[in-house]
Amino acid sequence: MRYNQLIIFGILVMVMALWMPVMASAQTLERIQSSGTFKVGFVPDEAPFSFKSKDKQAAGYSVELCQRVADTVKAKLGLPGLTVKYTATSLKAGLEMVAAGRTDILCGAASDTLKRRERLSFSLPIFTTGTAVLLRKDAPPHLVRVLNGEEAHIGPKWRATVNRGLARHTYAVHAGTVTEDWVRDKIKTLGVIAKIVTVDDHAKGVDMVDQKKADAYFADRVILEYYASGSKDYKELMVLDRYFTYEAIALAVARNDDDFRLVVDTTLSELYRSGEIVEIYQRYFGEPGDMTLLLFQINARP
Repeated sequence: MRYNQLIIFGILVMVMALWMPVMASAQTLERIQSSGTFKVGFVPDEAPFSFKSKDKQAAGYSVELCQRVADTVKAKLGLPGLTVKYTATSLKAGLEMVAAGRTDILCGAASDTLKRRERLSFSLPIFTTGTAVLLRKDAPPHLVRVLNGEEAHIGPKWRATVNRGLARHTYAVHAGTVTEDWVRDKIKTLGVIAKIVTVDDHAKGVDMVDQKKADAYFADRVILEYYASGSKDYKELMVLDRYFTYEAIALAVARNDDDFRLVVDTTLSELYRSGEIVEIYQRYFGEPGDMTLLLFQINARP
């Protein structure tokens, strides 16, 4: 009997260990109330969504939205002296930190995907973007044509002139991103003989193309344009007009925590409905177009 009791006890301990991360992540507001600290992760190389300002502080479009969430949390919990602690992290590590309950929210350019939702949850969309590609203006014409989807082909566009267009080139991608998964999947599916290199910073990816160490760099379009515009050889680079994917960018929060996500979505909805989002948007992206304004209204919850 004693042996059986030990077995049962051991099973209970294992079950509790498995559930602990879920239980911890499901109490975000309680954790903030108890500690007096709101922990915000941000990805410093995802400008203009998130970056370090000249004085080394967290800044960017997503960061401003997270600060608005912090203001809502202060009011809801009655904590005017709430400490907002920003931690710089990579995208992959930041998502893990949120999933484990070590960070309350992640601000950057995280794509809301079903795979990520297995471990995390996401706010209402804060931006709609997609994967694009950066090349040098003197890139091989056949590569430019294929990436633009212009060559004659049979089947899906990515099958167009595989050997003559996409093969035997070096493609750079940011490690741990949805774009990396997408590029690897396409190369594998098509059986293209090509080299894929990963970088841990978007500026490095742009520099690889600039220095001809990579033929193309795939990343979020807005991020590509931002870092390319800051390159000393900006006039030698180009971002093609074509979108390869369309993605919703959102703030990452803990899974199974509807109370905290409601606070986040309420904050965003109020910004969208009031029009305050326009001023924030303008600071980083310029004047929003009619479609962007419409998306804000669509994404707002009554």
